[in-house]
Amino acid sequence: NNNELSSELKSKNLEVLVLKEEKENQITTLKKTYNALITEMHDEITEGEIEITQLRDKLSLRLVEEILFDSGSADVKKEGKKVLERVADILKKVSDKQIRIEGHTDNVPIGSVLKEKFPTNWELSVARAVNVVRHLEEKAGIDAYFLSAAGYSKFKPLASNETEEGRETNRRIEIVLIPIDLDRIPIESGKNK
Repeated sequence: NNNELSSELKSKNLEVLVLKEEKENQITTLKKTYNALITEMHDEITEGEIEITQLRDKLSLRLVEEILFDSGSADVKKEGKKVLERVADILKKVSDKQIRIEGHTDNVPIGSVLKEKFPTNWELSVARAVNVVRHLEEKAGIDAYFLSAAGYSKFKPLASNETEEGRETNRRIEIVLIPIDLDRIPIESGKNK
């Protein structure tokens, strides 16, 4: 009947308003993280080594290759570890986002000296992402529940690979804060019917 429909509609409208408010609160919280990162990483941003962007409920911190790695290496260098620890001090306060570490390369094939360790750019991009994740967890103390690693090889370029400047831009690590995936929330047995 009409009263039931009207009551159900009011209930749904209230749910939508609550969800909107929750989303806006999440965006406000993320904005605070963004501002803290901008302040903490000011020098690296000025030098063009780090770029930070926020689009609604996604925050991305892009680090150029040379701040973290030597050419052809997946081991985080000493200076890179210091940068990651400063970033981690801010990320430790994030408890409602997934922290995905993305490794990206240019399109130059792996040289013969490194082929045994990294047959392709896939292996290099994944190894770099995993090493950053391990450092953030093991040395910087970020809860591993929120961390994940992904390698994209040469397939998500930001610039043309036709120039050295473009290739430099494409060789990067991105630390991306995104909403926690629903599939990561455990479902109690017997309640998923």
